[in-house]
Amino acid sequence: MTDLDPLWLRSFVAIAQAGSVTRAAQQVNRTQSAVSTHLQQLESSVGAKLVHRSTRSLTLTAEGERFLPHARKLLDWQDEARAVVQPAEEAEVRRVGISEYFLPARLGELLALLRDTTPKARFELLWTSSAALQQLWSAGEMDMAVLTSAAPLPQARLLRREPLAWVAGTGHALPARGSAPLVLLGPDCPVRLMALAALSRAGLPHHIQLSCAGAHGAVAAIRAGWGVGCLNQSAIPSDLKLLSRREAHQWPSPGRLSFYSLARPSLQATERALRRWAAQ
Repeated sequence: MTDLDPLWLRSFVAIAQAGSVTRAAQQVNRTQSAVSTHLQQLESSVGAKLVHRSTRSLTLTAEGERFLPHARKLLDWQDEARAVVQPAEEAEVRRVGISEYFLPARLGELLALLRDTTPKARFELLWTSSAALQQLWSAGEMDMAVLTSAAPLPQARLLRREPLAWVAGTGHALPARGSAPLVLLGPDCPVRLMALAALSRAGLPHHIQLSCAGAHGAVAAIRAGWGVGCLNQSAIPSDLKLLSRREAHQWPSPGRLSFYSLARPSLQATERALRRWAAQ
């Protein structure tokens, strides 16, 4: 008994698919003579005629039809055996930073978008302040960033704009007179800068009662009654109340918050999908 050479099997399968030795030779990148020799060697090894050739056609014999699925299976097994000993391909790691203000209630959808648009990559997701994200982007440590800015960013694309609003805990009572207590993020936060600028223009007395490093802490403090906060529309939890201009201190509109995206070439397709998603 002779072992079945994979070259013979590949030539035979190509002949069966192409219906021609000439076309089969082109498929396996061999000469017509070599493919014919492979077929002869295979037939000799299995002890059966596998192909019937006439001047006009080439067809498989009954033995060839029965042998064909086994030939394919043997070739598949060989490919699988080779694959299991090859080094595993290291998935690329992409670092993505997202502003804490950016559609926090839809974070699950955003993660699904990252997975579906870049299925072979692994991700490190950083959900933090825009000031920190700008620093990381400038240092070349981010592959994609979604952030807010008081002014347009070079090479950034506008994702969406949302109105800002003053919010407070449901049980929070505004002081009848004097300085209004505020809960805001740190000095580099664009929302903080816009909120303070609006209050200064309106001449509304105010002071920062609590400055937080993260939006989660700020929302918790507002909820606990520490003071009035300023949030963009999609970041306002349902249990916080909106302050209107009819409130005691006549709270002025802080304006609209802009979100921008930055992406390296490796994630530009993902960034385009993100822009379509954010516009919904």
